[in-house]
Amino acid sequence: MNFALLGDDAAAAPLIKAALAAGHRFVRSALSERLIRSHTEFASFPQCPWEDLLIDKSVDAVLVAGESDETQTAAKHLASAGAPLLIVPRLAFGAAAAYELSLIRDDSCVKIMPAFEHRFVPELVEISMRLTQGEQGAIRRLQVDRVLTSPTSSLTEAEINAASLLDIDLLQWLGGRYDQVTAQRSGQSEQGYSQATLTLAGSGLPDATWTARRGLAEAWRLTIETERGPITLEHSANLKSPAAVIAAFVAVDAPNTPDWSDAVRVFDVLDAAKRSLRRRRTIDLHFETLSERQQFKTQMTAIGCGMLMLTLLLMLALLGLGALLESRDRAVRNAEAAGLLLKESDFESHGAVLTPAAEARVEQMAERLKEEPKSAYLEPSSDPPNSELDQRRRDKIVERLTNLGVEAADHRTSLAAHRSEFWDTLMRILRLAWIAPLVLFLVAQGLILVAKPTSSRKP
Repeated sequence: MNFALLGDDAAAAPLIKAALAAGHRFVRSALSERLIRSHTEFASFPQCPWEDLLIDKSVDAVLVAGESDETQTAAKHLASAGAPLLIVPRLAFGAAAAYELSLIRDDSCVKIMPAFEHRFVPELVEISMRLTQGEQGAIRRLQVDRVLTSPTSSLTEAEINAASLLDIDLLQWLGGRYDQVTAQRSGQSEQGYSQATLTLAGSGLPDATWTARRGLAEAWRLTIETERGPITLEHSANLKSPAAVIAAFVAVDAPNTPDWSDAVRVFDVLDAAKRSLRRRRTIDLHFETLSERQQFKTQMTAIGCGMLMLTLLLMLALLGLGALLESRDRAVRNAEAAGLLLKESDFESHGAVLTPAAEARVEQMAERLKEEPKSAYLEPSSDPPNSELDQRRRDKIVERLTNLGVEAADHRTSLAAHRSEFWDTLMRILRLAWIAPLVLFLVAQGLILVAKPTSSRKP
């Protein structure tokens, strides 16, 4: 397999050597000048800008080992382009970047594997198999103890988090998916702490504890208490198995292979540990599988609820504004509501002759005017305005009402004032503005149907 190297983290050196020993090649390197300067045996790797890796067809996979923002940005772009990534996890990634890579992986179906070497250490693999097969009975407790060396007598927060990163995955690999995190520090000084403790718990899971303290020599100890006795594994430093990591990455569905979701959970625990220290209490974790499509649907649902509420509020505002600033006076509006307003459409075009339907309405108006002391109104002509035609129409209605027995028909029949063209135009614009956001949102919903479906291609 042809690899490309991205980043300058010295932790990548054992993986590079293991890949070369297995017959793989490194055909490109980017953002790795510092690593190449400290390891001259890698000087033959052709260097290039990381953007070139996006279009280089000779690259089959990328080994990512770096903490810079540019390295993280390059890794995200490469994953989006479909390049398989083997990533050396570092604190600089953080939960946000880890989740972003997880979304890219789910959307692009690209292989992203964290280099958790302890999963391939023979002693730990054997322990995992014994626990899985139930040879030791139920697990009661897990504990990892670390001794770290440093020129000072205290542990800094960065040292604690860096040392716990791989061990958190180990505890979750052996114990399960913990959802409660409690972090504690003791022996605080200006330089840091003398000891750090991290406790993981979960429903139906054995408690897991991680501790770190300062010492003269580095040491690592795993203790597993089971129904049939304790299991203990000690080592002077980090357990490594770079050759097995490379083999698992190249292979398909190799046993014990970590998934990027495992790295996301580690960063979640680290993030929860920070909150636990700040709030001085246990933090509950809520794991959820996310994808770009799920996020899109969630956002569209939230926007849709907002649009419905906005439409309702705008409708109420429009009704209130219409009632407050209506261009016609109240008497005309009341007459229209009572059926005592004759509109321009009730007359023949450009004439004073009532339509058959309007004749029947006038008879109904006459009956109402006999019973109630109200007035009738005529809507003036508008296309074009014609005062002479309006007067003839009024005279026609007065005559008709008088013949139907309406008293004082002449005094009780009036021409309504002309409607404001500006007001009518404004109301039409406001009605469009009221409904437009909801219409645009409904149109945008079509994006869910026409959006390119998530590829089912396997890496």
